[in-house]
Amino acid sequence: METEDSINLKIISGVYWDQGAGEMNQDSVALQQVMTSKGRIMMAVVSDGIGGLKEGETASGYITERLIENFYHQMVPLAGRGKGREALKKSVLRCFYDINENLKSYGKGKDILLGATISLLFVWGRRYMIMHLGDSRIYRYHSSKFYKGRIRQLTNDHSDGSSRLMKCMGSFPFQFPDIVFGRLFGKNGFLLCTDGFYRKMSNEIFRVLAPEDVESDEQVYIRLKEIGAEILKRGEKDNLSAVYAVVG
Repeated sequence: METEDSINLKIISGVYWDQGAGEMNQDSVALQQVMTSKGRIMMAVVSDGIGGLKEGETASGYITERLIENFYHQMVPLAGRGKGREALKKSVLRCFYDINENLKSYGKGKDILLGATISLLFVWGRRYMIMHLGDSRIYRYHSSKFYKGRIRQLTNDHSDGSSRLMKCMGSFPFQFPDIVFGRLFGKNGFLLCTDGFYRKMSNEIFRVLAPEDVESDEQVYIRLKEIGAEILKRGEKDNLSAVYAVVG
């Protein structure tokens, strides 16, 4: 049952995207929000093209483009009709599978291998769903009564401990993503970021994004930019991409 609190759910959000020292930015991001009769819903996505393969920017860009399309054509109507998590999960899984098949066909046609990570967050009412492949990450910053100040990584890195990915989306057989469901209490900050953004980031830096201290979309962008500048000072050479949303 939707409560007045979930109908009036407030979301403050922003995006940071920097090429870093690379010749091309192979990261793609998406941030979409819609108000429905059941309340506000949001989708955030980060995708990082695999640098060791061809056309990483094509893979990540196509992934985000298709997920935005699925958000408006499938997720918004489903959430607006009050459908539960199974219907929403199946919709995204079908989209993931279709994206992977199309990337396989594209790669075969050009005789190349290409791929990208994908970390997706979908929020509706006081619930959230995560789908994840690769080594981009999603963090949750709690400011509720019981978890205030706690920063937790919600995704697992699908890598062998170095730079080799064990799971991704691309011109390979379909790999089933990690799926996480959760509920929201109090204010929550969700950070989605590629490895270039988090590799030299510490919890100390992350604390400038404390949900209780964020009051506007502009402020989110400014703080993400400040974090990005600090990470670049620490010697990061990769593309840096992040989406941050305060939900509550």
